[in-house]
Amino acid sequence: MTSTPAPRQSAAERLRAEHGPALALGNDCDLPDDLVIEIDPGAHLSLGNRVSIRRGSTIQVHRGATVAIGDDVAIGEHTFISAMTGIRIGAGAALSNMVDLHDHNHRARTTEYVPTGQLVPWASGFEAAPIVIEAGAIVSNKVTVTAGVRIGANALVGANAVVSHSIAPDTIAAGVPATGRRAFDGVPVPREDPRTLTVGFFGTSIMEHLEAVNAQMTTQADLPEVGSKVTVEGWSQRGWVHRLALSLRVAWPHVAFDVRNHGEGGATSRDVAKIVEADRATTGTDYDLVFVGCGINDVWRRFQGRMSEAVDLEEYTRHLTGMIGQLSGYARRIVVVSETPFGPIEDPATVTAMNAELARYNAAAAQAAAAHGALFLDVWGPFTTAARHLSGDLATLWSDGVHLTELGDTVLLQQTERLLAEHRIVEKLVDYPLLERDAALTTYGPMFAPYRPAGA
Repeated sequence: MTSTPAPRQSAAERLRAEHGPALALGNDCDLPDDLVIEIDPGAHLSLGNRVSIRRGSTIQVHRGATVAIGDDVAIGEHTFISAMTGIRIGAGAALSNMVDLHDHNHRARTTEYVPTGQLVPWASGFEAAPIVIEAGAIVSNKVTVTAGVRIGANALVGANAVVSHSIAPDTIAAGVPATGRRAFDGVPVPREDPRTLTVGFFGTSIMEHLEAVNAQMTTQADLPEVGSKVTVEGWSQRGWVHRLALSLRVAWPHVAFDVRNHGEGGATSRDVAKIVEADRATTGTDYDLVFVGCGINDVWRRFQGRMSEAVDLEEYTRHLTGMIGQLSGYARRIVVVSETPFGPIEDPATVTAMNAELARYNAAAAQAAAAHGALFLDVWGPFTTAARHLSGDLATLWSDGVHLTELGDTVLLQQTERLLAEHRIVEKLVDYPLLERDAALTTYGPMFAPYRPAGA
């Protein structure tokens, strides 16, 4: 009598039995017998439908972390995926052979992180940030993707690249580090939760720049007749901040920008400091990028004889230093913007004296920025140069000697865009910031909640 051998257990059946609810496995997946999956307590791995993984690959999901792999994803041979916070691979994406995804790094062995001097590799702990590979992206052979990186939809990363900064959608990237070489017209794919950067502005009316609004004034098909009257329906913020927000959205259409303009007309540094404090107390907003600029009203009030409102240089420096220090706790990048000079608001001798005093405040702002690791955007020189050459009428850049015309706003806009490009600020901010491992789990947990069982 011969016995019938038991049917061989498939890789999917083995993994379901081994990991239980910690693994969500879709239908019709093609998985090799030697696939290694390690899921620590509190971690979760989900594989969508029709996922294909080749031999020799490993997926590690450390405690509390999440790995979410979408439908129709293909993963090549000997690929290694390791998560301490979260890794997401969108539908239809592909990882070729020997790709390495690690969303974490060892922290440096400093005395702060290893106070006892313990000589083991993990003594300093880890820092982590998510990796997101969007739908339709292709990652070629032997590519390394580091923590905090987002690879856009349809992007193609060439072989042997090291992706240490995010790659835009519909882009071919290559090199060490990988950079975009050219863009192409990508096919439509699902776009999930685009990266959002929160940008704040704290300053005076030069940032606030209110304009009267009537919808008919801006509706090209229904403009009012010349000489007719319209009713002011409200106020809207325009100026260089508004134009910069538009410029960012056009230059980075795959990124969402949450722009918050806290500029206030007539504000001194004393007032702006209160606005910064109130914003933090009431909204608790964490900013990716903040612009701070004040001082012109501190000086102007003294020349107007409004001494109770004037702010001397010592107090101004104290307020600005305090703001930069406070913002440093919850803003990833800070730019201190110098004030623009006074135009023909008084007689020439008085304006010269006002500008000489305001220049001292700008110098103090530059020193405060440097002391706190903030960038300083000096618009004084470009502004005065433009005023001198654009026209013999110095009022070209000012509407009233203080507030700016569209030309004046354009000077600020161009200088700001130049600074952002020179320091590659937006490129770096698109990356998810590295955080201590447990802090990363808390901060980035909501990104991965939809891919975990309810309540997990």
